[in-house]
Amino acid sequence: MSQPLPEPAAKPRYSPGGIVALIVVGLLLLVPSGLCSAAIGIGAIWGMIVQPQNAGDALSVIPMILIVGGPFIVGGAALLITGIRRSRANAQGG
Repeated sequence: MSQPLPEPAAKPRYSPGGIVALIVVGLLLLVPSGLCSAAIGIGAIWGMIVQPQNAGDALSVIPMILIVGGPFIVGGAALLITGIRRSRANAQGG
C-alpha cells in the first residue's frame, strides 16, 4: 500500500522576540565598536596630518583597530542583517 505524499511544509515563521533580540544585540555590538574604531582611526589619521614625522606610529594603529574592533563590527553587522532578513521574511508571510 502506498502512503499519500506529505504536503510540503511551509517556511518556518521566526518568533518576533528572536528577531528583536538579533537586531538589538547586533546594534549593541555594531554601534559602539564602530564608533570607537572610527574615532581611533580618525585620531590616527589626524596625527599623521599634524605630525608627519610620527606617521609610522599612526599607521601602526590601523591594523590594531582592524584586529581588535573588526570582529565585533562584522559580528554585529551579521546579527543585524540576519534579524532584518528574518523580519522581512515574517512580513511576507513565511
